[in-house]
Formats: sequence, structure tokens, C-alpha cells
Amino acid sequence: MLINISDAQVIQPLLQRKSLSPEHLYLYSGMRYNPKARVSGESLVALETELTQSSLLYLQAQDLFEELDCCYKVLSKAIVDEDPESFVPVMEELAERFKHIAVHHFDLAYAYLAWHTSDDYPVMHHLLVALTLVRVGMCSNQFSEPELTSHLKAALTMNISMLTLQARLRAQTEPLSRDQRETIRKHPEQSANKLKLLGVKDEVWMESVLMHHELPDGTGYPNQISNNNVGSVLLSVCDSFNARMAQRDYRSNFTAEQAVKDLFAHADHLYSSFTAIILEQLGVYPAGSLVQLEGNQIGCSLIRGETAISPVVLVFRNLPTPGPSAVLVDTLAEGCKVRNALPRRDLGKLPGLLELLSKVV
Repeated sequence: MLINISDAQVIQPLLQRKSLSPEHLYLYSGMRYNPKARVSGESLVALETELTQSSLLYLQAQDLFEELDCCYKVLSKAIVDEDPESFVPVMEELAERFKHIAVHHFDLAYAYLAWHTSDDYPVMHHLLVALTLVRVGMCSNQFSEPELTSHLKAALTMNISMLTLQARLRAQTEPLSRDQRETIRKHPEQSANKLKLLGVKDEVWMESVLMHHELPDGTGYPNQISNNNVGSVLLSVCDSFNARMAQRDYRSNFTAEQAVKDLFAHADHLYSSFTAIILEQLGVYPAGSLVQLEGNQIGCSLIRGETAISPVVLVFRNLPTPGPSAVLVDTLAEGCKVRNALPRRDLGKLPGLLELLSKVV
């Protein structure tokens, strides 16, 4: 598979450190890359098979993280501006991008969004849930492509009526107030009403937003009705899982294992089937999780490994040997197993994920 390198400047540090050789790079014309003869502005490509794992991840992350940051900015603007002329086309474009990302770059994309969710939880949470939903929905084989696209757009917009409250809750240390609980209880209906005003006519999209907190056993909210809508149940599971994983100051975040156990406790077949796919796709230490390994090394889970408990981890603290300031560790290896997940707030402000990846190569 070819790796596109749209900005040649990103490879200069790799060439200087000799972690990447010019022989591994090609011009779009198929010719070998020659730094002395290269035409300015011409894109480069590399073959996956000719790159080390660390170089490959770094080059993939360069373009992917830029695209995700663009998606974040576009979604932020769309849900704040509330322009009926552009809202639906923007959501359709974002949905197409996320379907592609979920197929080709799921682990790295999930890691980026999870690692940076605390930067702007209300918007980043929408993106994280959307990515999870499309991946799980594809794996479940229960949806046509148009149906899954509609539920994906629901994931991008489900909390549009309570963005201000979500931003406030990020730094709130006391428990939820009565008024806050009421706003949360009403937000599915209020979000659906707002989407209608923004020109949304897709009934599957609207129904998914309206029902995404109603549960199959009728114990959900706002109306405590039995939810047999497969797509909105999928949205509910993906939303609940990622919300439990998110850091809050007024409560402790869950580990993935705790979140999955909590979701399995619903004892509903549909809920459990989607939860099982989340565990299968993300593992016990999902990409973007802060983890501690044997030997007290600390890092970011980056890619799901051969088993649910053995991710590839980007270690950046308590490194085992002198040398690079970050290393990739396969936790399937002896002496490198994951001991436990760590709360992000225990380590304070952490570097961006691309900055950490740049220290590996």
C-alpha cells in the first residue's frame, strides 16, 4: 500500500536522523526520490513494506491528524453557526470522511481523538462517537450503507442542544445540579427540534438522535419507552462507552474494562452484541488510553495488538534504556505487559500525540 506524503517538509527530520532513506521515497511519476533534483511542490509516496513501523505510523499520522483537526474545526463551526443553508451538506461531507477513516485508519484516528478529547470535549466527543459508531456498525453487518450514514450523522449532532452545558461540566467539580440534570434529560428532544430547524429531513437521522438515550428495557430517558430502533441503540452504546471513558473533574473516568462491564450489565442482547464488537475492535486498552507497563513505563496505547490486552504502546516516560525520548513497545513481549490503565489527570498536561510520535522516529 502507498503512503501519500503531501508535505515533503515532514520527511526532512527523518532523513536527517537517517530513520528514513531517500531510497524508500518515490515521486508520483514513479521515479525514485532525489533530494537534489526534486521539483518543488511535487508530492511524494512511500511503500508501507519499505518503512519501519515507527516511520510508517509517523507518516500516516501527519496527514490523518491534519484531516481530523480539519473535521474538528468544520464541525465546531457548523454547530455554532447553525446555518440552515450549509448545515446538512457539511454533515454529509463529514460523514463520508469518517467512513473512509474508520476503514483505513481506525486505531490511529481513535487514538488522536481520545488523546485530545479533553481539549474540547463537546465537539471531540461527537467525533469520537461517530468514529466508533461507523466502525462497530460496519462490523455488525446490520445496516445498509445509507442507514449507517444517517446514524453517523446523528452521532455528529446528538448533543447539539447542550454544548454549553457540556463545556461547563468539563471543569465542574461538584455533582450535577437539578437544572443540569433536567437539561441533560431533555437534550434528545431539544437536539432533534434544533436539527429540524437546521433543515434536516432525514427521518432515520432524526429518530436516532431522538431515541439515543432510550433503552431496550424502557429505563432510559426522556420518555422511558422501549427502544427497538437498532441504529439508535448502536448510537447509545457508542455514546455511553466513550462518555464513561472521558475524564471529568466531578467524577472519575472508567477504564475500558469497567465501561464494557457496565454496558454488559444492561443484559439486553442487542446492547451486549454492540458492546462485544467495541471490545473486539478496541481491546481492553483502547487506542489513546494512558497505560502503565511492567517496569513502570508509561505511555499511550496506540494500536490494538494480537490480543485484547496487548496493544502497541507509545512509551514516553520511565523508558527502559537511554536513547530516543519515546519508543514503541509491543506489550505481547515478555516483561512489557500492561499493568493497568491510568487516569489522565494524574500526569497533568501531556504533549500532543503527533509530538510524541515524532520522538520515536
